[in-house]
Amino acid sequence: MDRTKFYDGVSGFYDKMIDFEKNLNLRIDAYKTIFPAYGNIVDIGCGVGLDSIALAKNGHAVTAFDISPQMIGMVKVNSEKYDVKIKTGVFAFNTIPKSYHGKFNNAVSVGNTIAHLTKKELLSGFKKIYALLKPGGKVFLHILNYTAIIKMKKRINNIANRDGSVIIRFYDFENEHVQFNILSFPLNNPKEFDLYTTNHYPHTKKEIETALRSAGFSKVKSAGDFYGNKFSVRDSKDLFIEAHRLE
Repeated sequence: MDRTKFYDGVSGFYDKMIDFEKNLNLRIDAYKTIFPAYGNIVDIGCGVGLDSIALAKNGHAVTAFDISPQMIGMVKVNSEKYDVKIKTGVFAFNTIPKSYHGKFNNAVSVGNTIAHLTKKELLSGFKKIYALLKPGGKVFLHILNYTAIIKMKKRINNIANRDGSVIIRFYDFENEHVQFNILSFPLNNPKEFDLYTTNHYPHTKKEIETALRSAGFSKVKSAGDFYGNKFSVRDSKDLFIEAHRLE
């Protein structure tokens, strides 16, 4: 299943799956430290708008991009619900128009978005982010710690039981990629299920940092959570990386 169909398919229950309200409050708090100065921020791979809304709540001018038209539709619904204004566009990394180049003080790509990029696409994606930023701008990235996931062969990512629905996120391990699956079904009728599958590419910390520097970024540093705590290859669930465009 291609990326667009995958995210169009899961857009209707994505809010429930990620526990939107809880994670929104976490992000509002964390982004106050990550981006203390107000500015124009682009959210690439915005999903249903969790990070975009958190940033907008903190006073930033936010533009949100996603490959899925249905996800962008949910951003519009959620931004109205939370009373914030967010500009939107249906774009992948490689289709963002040049008219956006140099328009943003900062950029985010959180929620494991960069795991959808192949190794070749990773470098070109970072070059696109570099082009979008103004001199001195910062990018803040997130990806799951696939080194630990693959080593442990941990197939179940998460099981959520919300409003009478069960949503299970799980993996199948292939040679060059990880197959990411989302299974959703009513608690009282498991036979009426929906299964969505897409590929994730398990980029390591070293690969991401190397690609960022090759794209022109400097001051590259990593963390194991939103609050800057040290990343552990063995123990951290997540990898967060920030980098800066040269002044």
